[in-house]
Amino acid sequence: MCVIHYFSPMSGFAYLGFAALRAMAARHGAKLEHRPMDIARVFAAVDTIAPARQSPARLAWRRTDMMRWAQRRALPLNVAPKHWPVDATLASCAIIAAQAMTVESAPFIEAILAAVWARDEDIANEATLATIAHACGLDAERVLANAMSDAVRAAYDGNTQSAIAQGVIGSPTMRIGDANFFGQDRLEFVEAELLRINLA
Repeated sequence: MCVIHYFSPMSGFAYLGFAALRAMAARHGAKLEHRPMDIARVFAAVDTIAPARQSPARLAWRRTDMMRWAQRRALPLNVAPKHWPVDATLASCAIIAAQAMTVESAPFIEAILAAVWARDEDIANEATLATIAHACGLDAERVLANAMSDAVRAAYDGNTQSAIAQGVIGSPTMRIGDANFFGQDRLEFVEAELLRINLA
């Protein structure tokens, strides 16, 4: 049983739901496949205005909603991070590179998400990513070198194309079989689907 997790490393809601998603997958014996994608291309494909360019009222509501979820999940949160929005290409490719180097890339992903939303760090900066990789026990120099390779860039493009083809509309989206579940606030439905599959 596999849950494909489409997300952007700069996504606030991916940050808020990541630990809960991991815990849920572990409870139900599901494999999590993390696929960083180019959220700008996904938004363009579905005619969505990026959150940072939405109306002040919508942005204010988004921040209120995020704070409520952060309090519920006991997570630190800066609702207006200094480095957001940010070009997440290098971070996404660093994640893909790390996935090829270790069977457990989730701590690296979680640390990158937290860098934006809890620590006000710039994940477009090579030094920032190197520090995070080192703290997660990875070979930082190798991660960054591989992140810039043609193969990793092609994998990132493939993730994005796959997301668009499968009807993904935002981050995070969890896909089980042919069903998409968009938003970390839909984890209840993800769990129900995992239970249904386990009981089938």
